[in-house]
Amino acid sequence: MINLKELLNEDRKKDAWSRHCGFIDLSLKEFQQVQEHLLLEQIDLLSNCKLGQILLDGSLPQNGEEFRKVVPLTSYKDYHPYFKDKQEDVLPLKPSYWVCTSGAIDAYEYKWAPYPQGLAQTHIKNFLASVIFSVSTKKGDFSLTEHQKFLYAMAPPPYLTGMVPYGVEKEFPFTYLPSLATAEKMSFEERNTEGFRLGLTQGIDLFFGVSSVLVRMGEKFAQAERNAANQQKNNPIAWLRLARGLVRSKMKKRELLPRDVWSLKGIICAGTDTSFYKERIEYFWGKKPLEIYGGTEIGIAGTQAWDYEGMTLFPDANYWEFIPENEYLKSKADADYQPKTVLLAELEAGQRYELVMTSFKGGAFVRYRVGDMIRVLRLTNPALGIDLPQVIYEDRIDDVIDLAGFTRIYERTIWEALKEAGITHGHWLACKAFAGGHPIVKIYLEMSDAQKAHTAMEDGIHQALCSVNTDYHNLAEIMAYRPFKLVAVSTIAYAKLKKKQRAEQADPAVFRRINPPEYLLQDLFGLEA
Repeated sequence: MINLKELLNEDRKKDAWSRHCGFIDLSLKEFQQVQEHLLLEQIDLLSNCKLGQILLDGSLPQNGEEFRKVVPLTSYKDYHPYFKDKQEDVLPLKPSYWVCTSGAIDAYEYKWAPYPQGLAQTHIKNFLASVIFSVSTKKGDFSLTEHQKFLYAMAPPPYLTGMVPYGVEKEFPFTYLPSLATAEKMSFEERNTEGFRLGLTQGIDLFFGVSSVLVRMGEKFAQAERNAANQQKNNPIAWLRLARGLVRSKMKKRELLPRDVWSLKGIICAGTDTSFYKERIEYFWGKKPLEIYGGTEIGIAGTQAWDYEGMTLFPDANYWEFIPENEYLKSKADADYQPKTVLLAELEAGQRYELVMTSFKGGAFVRYRVGDMIRVLRLTNPALGIDLPQVIYEDRIDDVIDLAGFTRIYERTIWEALKEAGITHGHWLACKAFAGGHPIVKIYLEMSDAQKAHTAMEDGIHQALCSVNTDYHNLAEIMAYRPFKLVAVSTIAYAKLKKKQRAEQADPAVFRRINPPEYLLQDLFGLEA
């Protein structure tokens, strides 16, 4: 099949747009027709392999409605026995590669996902849709040229982001700074330093990475590059680029920013906190970040368009189902309860849904509960003529705190940190919050009046979190901030909280230690006032 490079070289920009971005022109009915067609192809593949026969529970559904009715929902524990050793003989199709992410506490160190060739190609096509949108000004109007410079700020293989560039190479030739082979041998800090060094000579056109990383790069830039100017006197091109940037910043009467040195054509960001960081990214880099949504199991799932608003899900990425929030809560209260799902056409604006997906094109996941919560912003995007629901990725569901795409904090993580810090009682709650422009984990801990001056205790818990969670330590080091805050709560307040919990025992959310309901935390603040 002709690739993106060939289409553009043949001056077939309209065809390139149609192939990669044409999905935004689908109606709800057409979107679901694509979903149904690909699902039936996938069911046929599943029925002929061992894992598929197990997951289909002995059934052979004839359509999507029957599929949702007779096939049970799954979680990663259903796949771990086969995926931990990468048993390919049980799969629908042989994978071209496996990708991974961190696993769950006390269950498995990593979660693995197989990507057969057809599935991998689909997700590369969809990633390129995001690249095109990021350099677009209106429908069908975009500019990509060969060997544009991509600043490398992604996790290396076997993480999903590290696999993307290898697939993209077969479709369109970008130049990565540093090169893929070089970057994979470097630490995060080394990649950044080398990427900027190369960028001073070669320029930077595009960025793909975690949004929080881009902010940190901007924060560090002024001081680092002023020093670099003196070091680049033997490199005329780099020195001239920096000198021009310094002149621009002085004319604006402000500090040197990356946008003074480079004029990026597109910024693509992933991570739970992209919407929070987007204004600072635009300030530092002079370009709005385009947000994409994806993950190890789901691949490249959705993208913003050129208005940088809500995201549209790709119809050919996976078969999408959605668990309404009230159904999700029922399933949390009763582990045997099978929550009902709805399809895209049944979504309601303003509501939250847990995402459920089934892989296409020989992938392995069947009615898989991803563990992500999305919210529907609106049912269409009239300004761009998109008649499909616009969604945002809110966060992981309630038993985990995701910090800046770097680390996930589980209940067990906090228990271990508190124990290491010498805190033996179990009266605490934790939630995700924002402070000083960054995401943090906030722990509400019962303390006596004598402990209210708790700076030393906060230091101790922070150090313990660094000790028990390497990714938390790396986040604190790389981003140069403390992603933790301790809030003292009195014994009286907790006693009243326990009374409230007993009175509302029908609501399972009240008993969550991680991300409890907002009103519960407001009650704590009120009791402390």
